[in-house]
Amino acid sequence: MGRIMHRLKIFIMLALLSVSCSFPSPTMPVATTPTLELPSVTPKVSSPTATLPAEPTATASTLISTVTATPAGSELEPFPSGTFQLPETVQYTSWQPAGSFGGSDYTLPVDLAETTNLPVTSGLTEEQVGFLTQNGFVVIHSQEAQFNDIREQVAFRTGQPFYLTTDAAYHSLHITFDEMTKALEAQYLRRQMLAITNATLAEVQKYLPLVKGTSIEADTSLAAAYLAVASKLFNPGIQFDAEMEAQIAPPLEQIKAGGGQAPSILIPGFTDDYSAYRPVGHYAGKPALEAYFQGMTWLGRVNFRLKSDEADFVPSRAPLIITLAMRRATLAGRPIAESWAEIHGLLTFMIGPSDDAGPVEFATLMDQVYGTGLVIQGLADDGKWQQFLQSSAQLPAPRIISTFVNSLKDLSKDTGWRFMGQRFTLDGFIFQNLVFDRVGTQDKPRNLPSGLDVMAVFGSSVASSILGATGETAYANYSEQFSVLQQAVKDQSEAEWLDTFYSAWLYAFFPQLATKDNGFPAYMKTLAWGYKELNSALGSWAELKHDTILYAKMPERAGGGGPPMSGPAPAYVEPNPETFYRLAYAAQVIGGYLDIKLNWEGVPLDEPLPGDYMPNGLPDYVSGMVNLGVRFKNLGDLAAKELTGQPLSTEDYDLIQDCLGPVECLVFQSHTPYGLGGPVEPPLVPVVAAVAGGQENILEVAVGEVDRIYVVVPIDGKLQIAQGGVFSYYEFVQPRIDRLTDDAWRARLASEAVESPKWSGNFSLNGGKTASILAFRLGDVYSISAEGDMLNVRSSPTTSASVVQQLKTGDYVEISDGPVVANGYTWWKLKLWDKELGWAVENQEWYRRSTILLETP
Repeated sequence: MGRIMHRLKIFIMLALLSVSCSFPSPTMPVATTPTLELPSVTPKVSSPTATLPAEPTATASTLISTVTATPAGSELEPFPSGTFQLPETVQYTSWQPAGSFGGSDYTLPVDLAETTNLPVTSGLTEEQVGFLTQNGFVVIHSQEAQFNDIREQVAFRTGQPFYLTTDAAYHSLHITFDEMTKALEAQYLRRQMLAITNATLAEVQKYLPLVKGTSIEADTSLAAAYLAVASKLFNPGIQFDAEMEAQIAPPLEQIKAGGGQAPSILIPGFTDDYSAYRPVGHYAGKPALEAYFQGMTWLGRVNFRLKSDEADFVPSRAPLIITLAMRRATLAGRPIAESWAEIHGLLTFMIGPSDDAGPVEFATLMDQVYGTGLVIQGLADDGKWQQFLQSSAQLPAPRIISTFVNSLKDLSKDTGWRFMGQRFTLDGFIFQNLVFDRVGTQDKPRNLPSGLDVMAVFGSSVASSILGATGETAYANYSEQFSVLQQAVKDQSEAEWLDTFYSAWLYAFFPQLATKDNGFPAYMKTLAWGYKELNSALGSWAELKHDTILYAKMPERAGGGGPPMSGPAPAYVEPNPETFYRLAYAAQVIGGYLDIKLNWEGVPLDEPLPGDYMPNGLPDYVSGMVNLGVRFKNLGDLAAKELTGQPLSTEDYDLIQDCLGPVECLVFQSHTPYGLGGPVEPPLVPVVAAVAGGQENILEVAVGEVDRIYVVVPIDGKLQIAQGGVFSYYEFVQPRIDRLTDDAWRARLASEAVESPKWSGNFSLNGGKTASILAFRLGDVYSISAEGDMLNVRSSPTTSASVVQQLKTGDYVEISDGPVVANGYTWWKLKLWDKELGWAVENQEWYRRSTILLETP
């Protein structure tokens, strides 16, 4: 019963990164080695949490009344940079191998006849069994619905040894983070961003009569229209006066059409990819989140550029007007700039620093040129404006291009202003520097990268070999660029990797991808396992890209209490302790950060979305994320025990088999007699994300349904075949205007045979099927099935012994002795509660393992 109750209880920064690059032309011989610096930055302490009013009523006139302007000519406070505070209580646990593998090992090829549960392979093909013999593991392309389905079938229903993979851990982090982010956006961020946008717009509208007839009249009108488009995207029900409605209708229609690359109707000199406004990921199909997605996409992508190669280009002062409005007006008793900085800091910690100049950088330069007493009329000084443009060389150029430029060699030409710029991530930066025109030539450009690029830079030797074998490394300048990026990654300190949640997640891939030495068991030192590890990291990376698709920049190439129950089955956790420890830190730090950031008291939260897994939404996910981090830490401890040869206890088995994260635990509970409201199903596993663009195409990465892994491991002093789940990973080119939603990807998987990467054949084999084989063992409890009704129990293990009792359907028995082989049968001694009954024959059809889970047909 203690085990039952235990089961029922379970329910970073590359911040402000400054990168300095010097890359040679891909069409010319390399004269010097390019350099790339990723300097260390210390995180700052956040200012108090903003408390914003409820969503304003949907009229333009009401907006103006919510904003209070500071007195004209008063000194402007410095624009907050958007700071954050890491929770001091979260400590990172590190692990390093200490000598040779200390556990019980075997040599390869392994004699499967020495395993105690060989019948679990009865559904495998001859080729799959041969692969298992040669490598100590095999993955079959079984395409099962959920990771937890495999755990429940293997460990709970059949009692076979369960193998908890890093894939399952990664997936639980994805589910928890994705659902938490969804709740954060629906209950908090949409409200905040709508209030900030509307308040800024109201202040700009106050400027309109003050600038009539001046050189900034048109720019002020443009600033208001730009903000009104954002406001309308966040809240389609808002209404403006007829003149404004007419001005913003064409850009809104352009966004709605989603027609791909085209010049902006509203913003002079700006070309955008309007297919990027089509909600994907967890945003698709949920009106509130679709509105948030489109509003944030507009604020993150639209670039007010300061210079251009176009002869008739005229830069706009609209960004200066908006930046001034954010500093001059207050909302709920504090400057709009502070409320903006709160969101900026939160996104910086979650994903990474903004990759574009924005209000912070422009405010600093404006103070230098115009002074800190600036009022709106001062921006009409044409001489100061020219001085500002000349001084704009101080502004940082983007490091990742998410729109369209003719060349990546001089990114300063894309320097401009974005209200809430999309985020710099290191994997995006790797992509940007491994495509044309930094890699390849005009005649043979490298249009799109691959997820393998990221993993190869991160140290995967098998990823590097695949890239070489497929000709990707033969592009001009690839090797030089790769070396620079790999060195930059190696130079990153541990503290820098742990500075944001996103980079901490990436950091977990490194020990996964590293070549395993003698500190690990034999099967983990095989080349085949290296491919499995690559697949694990890529599958998790695809889920990370899916969860952060709105915020992370997508790079573009240039040019565009009941009956008795059985105890836990034997279990084994994938012995990658450092990966589990890094996941533990990532989960605990994001949960701890949000708990500090929001603190729940006085923070206005909207109601959870209909159908949310958690009754309170966001607060429940935050606490669940912290608890998941503790679970990862404990699993890392068990993985370390395995590598040092320490035996695992029954409690350890229970821990390995427990649910992971708040969603999975809610689902687990719903499938027990203690679930409220009937069974709840988890989010579907297959997801897809666009990660890079080139001309008319984009690169999509995805995970499909779950494959089954079989691993020979030592458990209780015997070799046993344990089973678990692993990702199926895909990447493919898709037309830009037809980027896939999760539903569209799932429909494709269901309707056609989608080709896996060819390299996956090095560890995953098609064909075969899983076999549900009951594992009879001492102490396990079984109920008698309908097929076993009137089962004979004999006084001794032989067919000639007298029948002492007949068991009926639904009777519960516990194995107390055995096995004994006699008369061609395997016999087990049974007892009911504390009463010894006698001996009965083992048969797969006559028994059902008694677990906390509800019976299934």
